[in-house]
Amino acid sequence: MPVVALLAVCLAAAPAHAAVDVPSSTVVETAALINGQVVEDDAVAQRLIDAYWTPERMRAAKPVADPGVVDDPELERLDHPENTGPEETASAPVGPLAAVRSAGTRSVVLSPGAGKVFFRDPVTLDDYVCSGSTINSTAKNVVSTAAHCVHGGKNGHQYDNWMYAPGFQDGIAHLGKFSAKYFHATKGWTSHSYNWWDFAFVNVRKLDGENLVHKTGGNGLLVNSSKQNAVTVLAYPGTGQYNGKDQIYCQADMHWAAAAQVKVYCGLPGGASGAPMIHQYSNAVKFGNVNGVVAYLWNDKNYSPYFDSYVLDVFNTAKNKTT
Repeated sequence: MPVVALLAVCLAAAPAHAAVDVPSSTVVETAALINGQVVEDDAVAQRLIDAYWTPERMRAAKPVADPGVVDDPELERLDHPENTGPEETASAPVGPLAAVRSAGTRSVVLSPGAGKVFFRDPVTLDDYVCSGSTINSTAKNVVSTAAHCVHGGKNGHQYDNWMYAPGFQDGIAHLGKFSAKYFHATKGWTSHSYNWWDFAFVNVRKLDGENLVHKTGGNGLLVNSSKQNAVTVLAYPGTGQYNGKDQIYCQADMHWAAAAQVKVYCGLPGGASGAPMIHQYSNAVKFGNVNGVVAYLWNDKNYSPYFDSYVLDVFNTAKNKTT
């Protein structure tokens, strides 16, 4: 038999599924877009973000819909093999270089280390909001949020015009509008929309020459810790009794939810997606250690991926990335 014919037979005999599956834990890093384009110049990016996110547009932006719930414990165990090492504070909380305005008297003090996220769906041109938090890192520019506040998931696309407003209060971005430059998530979210991978880290650009953490301070990051930690959730819900103008808090204990998820009995609705679950939150310093993010609301409980070594892997791709 001629060599060419033999090769053809071998190729025909190869199984259709011979391609190697990419693990869900694979880190996906992408450049942020503004009006559908990569913008390299930070000054230009800031002008575009400031021009797009007018007070009127920010008020009109709607909470992004929660993703569908994948209630399949066996799939979760198979797709997310245990990856838990020793408890680790991957990053420690730090205050800003200068004092930040106080929120006045309340049982949990307004934190400049949590904020509101704004973005656009470039296909529908609809504007949406989520919540997020500042994480201290070597690069001093990392924001933690839910992956569905960055990317639409399976058969979806990346969002653009992404902006973080730390310490958002009274409907005003008092501490400025920080434009995204890089996104970091996993294949488990971008290709499959699995809830247990619904977390992301974002590098934001400097604002007026100053890094985010230098402006606001930042939380630490805690991984491989207890699934029963007491946490403070700082969020910007914008449906039901909430209007999205102010930072709302809920204090609760985490509970085991599934192989790779935890839950808190907070019942925070749309707009809370991406909000930090902060262990050891301190009113004195207004920061703590982020130990989860609100991924979705189900049966009056807010769920988060369990923060294990997979989360640490994604954070490690972002923590040194300067902007």
